Amino acid sequence: MQAATSSAIRLAARRQFTTSAVARSEQAPAPVVSYKRPVGGFRGGILGFLIGATAAGGAGYYYLLEEYQTASNLLLSSVEDLQASTNKVRDYAKKIESVEAELKSLRSKAATVEQLQDLKADVKKVYDGLNVEHLELKSHVWGLEMDLQKLQSKSV
Repeated sequence: MQAATSSAIRLAARRQFTTSAVARSEQAPAPVVSYKRPVGGFRGGILGFLIGATAAGGAGYYYLLEEYQTASNLLLSSVEDLQASTNKVRDYAKKIESVEAELKSLRSKAATVEQLQDLKADVKKVYDGLNVEHLELKSHVWGLEMDLQKLQSKSV
């Protein structure tokens, strides 16, 4: 009886809608039934953890990238400000050097206090000498006037 039952199952399994003799003579393989295994709590937890960790890592990377970009821009602007102030300091240093060179040349050309005192004494000597000469000339002229008056008084 088992032989009859198994041949009936085989006939039912290979029942097809074709009428060709070749197709009827071949046996159709038994259909493979696969059951979908339900996702268990452990596998689902690991999968959820991995998806969550990936999402958190991506969000963290994006946040870190934005912070890095902001910090880079701030650093770049600070460097530019530092360069501008360095250029100003360099310009001021050049101006100071030129003023120092000018001051040095003026110091070499300027008179000292001793030189001014010597010059003052020389001017005073010259003035005194001129004053003495003036007085001598005045006395000489007075003497000439006196002689002239004597001559005029004699001739009159």
